[in-house]
Amino acid sequence: MQNTITFNPILDMEKIQSTKVSLETIPLGIRTSNFASASGEATSSGNRLRRLFTGVLLVVLGALLWTVFAHVTGLNDQQVGADLSPDAPREIYIVQSGDTLWSISMGIDNDGDPRDTVDRLAALNGGSSLYIGQELILSN
Repeated sequence: MQNTITFNPILDMEKIQSTKVSLETIPLGIRTSNFASASGEATSSGNRLRRLFTGVLLVVLGALLWTVFAHVTGLNDQQVGADLSPDAPREIYIVQSGDTLWSISMGIDNDGDPRDTVDRLAALNGGSSLYIGQELILSN
């Protein structure tokens, strides 16, 4: 015969406090894996991993399809950077005594880190060496 405990809130508090419960009377063997899912099959970690893998795979495939679609339809044909056409106006700076690519870049680009501007100036002018009176191309 199995011992069961019933709780009646109307009972006297002293009677409830004096009741001793042993762990043998409470069934502790309940696990979530014993319950059936909505489809009727038992859930397991294998099913959860399979669903997770399927979800990640669908997200990756969706991103890949979106990228291919964007390239095919030309959604990303906008050019980023300087206008490199031959008709574009050129800005020229005459190198003064004490000028460096770094100091010239700081004057052009006040946004903080001038390393990209230094690299661009070196590429436009055939290197990083300067001499006084040199016509330095700032933009093409």
